[in-house]
Amino acid sequence: MQKSNDTQQPMKAHRQIQSSTTLNRKYVRRPARSVATTTTTTIKRSPKIQRFAQSAVVSQPRAQQQRAQQQLVQQQRISPAQTHPMQSAANAGVRARSNASATSSTAKPTAKQLKDQAIQKALAAAAATSSQENNKQSDKSKHHFGIGRVVLALSCAAAAVFAIVYFVNLNMPDISLKVAAIQTGIEATYPSYTPRDFSLSGIVSEDGKITLNFANGSTGDAYSLTEEKSSWDSNALLTNYVKEQYDENYTVVREQGLTIYISGSDASWANGGIVYKLSTTSGSLTKKQITSIATSL
Repeated sequence: MQKSNDTQQPMKAHRQIQSSTTLNRKYVRRPARSVATTTTTTIKRSPKIQRFAQSAVVSQPRAQQQRAQQQLVQQQRISPAQTHPMQSAANAGVRARSNASATSSTAKPTAKQLKDQAIQKALAAAAATSSQENNKQSDKSKHHFGIGRVVLALSCAAAAVFAIVYFVNLNMPDISLKVAAIQTGIEATYPSYTPRDFSLSGIVSEDGKITLNFANGSTGDAYSLTEEKSSWDSNALLTNYVKEQYDENYTVVREQGLTIYISGSDASWANGGIVYKLSTTSGSLTKKQITSIATSL
């Protein structure tokens, strides 16, 4: 009986449950959070760096930021533009040419001045030719001087002067007509055909009109040719001038594209914006001569 009591006591002791204390949260501390402390350091900018942005200077005081900005502005200041030496030289040349052209501009010369200039140029050319011949002859005369060489030089100079004077007199009508055309503002022309023994005796220029006077020195006959700027054609000339001046006493001659109205020794025709009127002051001209004059212009 005693044996069964001894076995029951240990079983009772084994059945008692004890609570654990190792996993109880009451006895475990929570880990504390570590808060990192941030510190701001000021870094001084190197003077070798010239392109710092303005936002890079954040840790400096206000006065230091303003001084840094002023330094940046002074360092990045752009020098004023300067003119290239080649451009300066080109501008100086343009100014010199403009000044020269302004000083060289003169008024339009008159007819008499143009004639005098043409004659003076011809005489100067003749004098230059004769002086060249004389210089050549004088150089040769240093070695051999003779009367024949002097006579030859003088004859050559006289021939040159005569040729120049003849050339000037031959072209004097064209020169005078060109001067008159400049003064009147029309493109006047000189007829390449002139009746036998007739020559130009004078030119009269008016506003928009030029009159060429021809005379025969042996017979005293004379006629005049007037060139007037106009917008008339042959039909307008017939209506506005021919029928009023010639009435019905006229004949029509068509030659080389021209329509010539002839009444006795007088005639008129239109060509190229110019009306031509031919009239005899003394004597008479044949129809063939009038037609030749008209087609030679």
